[in-house]
Amino acid sequence: MISRFFILILLGNHAFSQEVEFPILVRSFAEVKNPMGTFTEGKFNPKNGETISFLGGTNTFDQQRANALEISFYLAWPERELETRNLAWQGDTLFKQARPRYFYTKVGDTQPGSSPDIRERTTPGIIILNFGKMESLSGIEALPDFVAEYKTLLDLLEQKTRRLVLIGPTPFFETGPAAALADSRNAVLEKYVIEIQKLAEERELIFVDAFAFPKSPPGKQFSTNGVHLTDVGQAAFADRVAAELKFPQLRKLDASSPINQAVQRKNRLWQQFYHPTNWAFLFGDRQHVPASRDHIDTAKRWFVDEVQALPNLIAETEADIHRYTREVAQ
Repeated sequence: MISRFFILILLGNHAFSQEVEFPILVRSFAEVKNPMGTFTEGKFNPKNGETISFLGGTNTFDQQRANALEISFYLAWPERELETRNLAWQGDTLFKQARPRYFYTKVGDTQPGSSPDIRERTTPGIIILNFGKMESLSGIEALPDFVAEYKTLLDLLEQKTRRLVLIGPTPFFETGPAAALADSRNAVLEKYVIEIQKLAEERELIFVDAFAFPKSPPGKQFSTNGVHLTDVGQAAFADRVAAELKFPQLRKLDASSPINQAVQRKNRLWQQFYHPTNWAFLFGDRQHVPASRDHIDTAKRWFVDEVQALPNLIAETEADIHRYTREVAQ
C-alpha cells in the first residue's frame, strides 16, 4: 500500500526526500517546481498543449482499445493540441500495483554496465483517476483503508498538479458468471463512490459520476463479464465523462476515421514506450548480458536506443491527430 511502504515524508510540506523513490502511481510523472493550480471556478477546461493522463486499472487501460474517450477530448478542443497519456496498468488498484523491477526508479541495477530507467517522464497536466471498483470487492470493512490510500495518492499528485479529476467508477453489471451478485456488489461500491465524491469536494477537485450507468438491460451491452467494459461500454463511458465535464462539443466518428487510426497508432507507440517488453534487457537486471548489447560494439545498448526513439514517433503521430481534428472541426 502506498501509505505503508512509502512513509519517509518530510513534515511540513510533505515533500519526499530525494533518496526515496516515489510510489509507483506517481513515479512516472516529471518533477515540477511549481505545481499547476486547480481548475478555474471548478470548470474543466484544458490549456493549450496540455497533457491529459489516465490512472486506473484494467478498464482504464482498455480505453485504448476503443479510443472513444481520448478522441472526445481531441474533438471537443480541436485547436488546443492536447496530448493524452494512458498510464493505467492491467490489474492496478490503490492497494497494489505490479511493475517490473526498477520501473521509473532513480536507482537502477547495480551490475556493471547497467543504467537506471532514463525514459522521459510524463508532464503532469490534467490527471484523471479511476479507482474504487475492484477495491470495493474487499467489502465495506476495507473502505477506511481505501480512503486513506486515496488521500495519500492525492497528497502526492497535488505536488505535481491540482488539476485532478476523480471518477466514480462504473457499476457491476448483471452479466457474466457473477451476474446474481451485481446488486450486492453495487450496494458496496456505492459507498466507495460516495467517499470518492467527498474527497473531490474536500479538495475542490472535479468529480465525475460514472456509477449512474444502467445496470440491467440495456446495460448488458456494456459488459460481458459484469466488470470490464466492452467497446460499446467504453463509448457510453466516454459520453458520460463528456457530459459530466460539460465538453463544449461532441462529434461521433466511425472506426475508419483517420483520427481513430492515428490515435490507435499513437497508443501502440506509447505502450511500446511505457509498457515495453523484454524489460530485463532494457533497464532491468539483464542489461549486462551480451544479448542486451550490439554484437559488434558491445558498449552500445541497441534496445535503449530503440525505446528512446519512440517519443519522436509519438510526437509525429500526435501532430497528425491535431491536423485531422482541425480538419473535422472546419
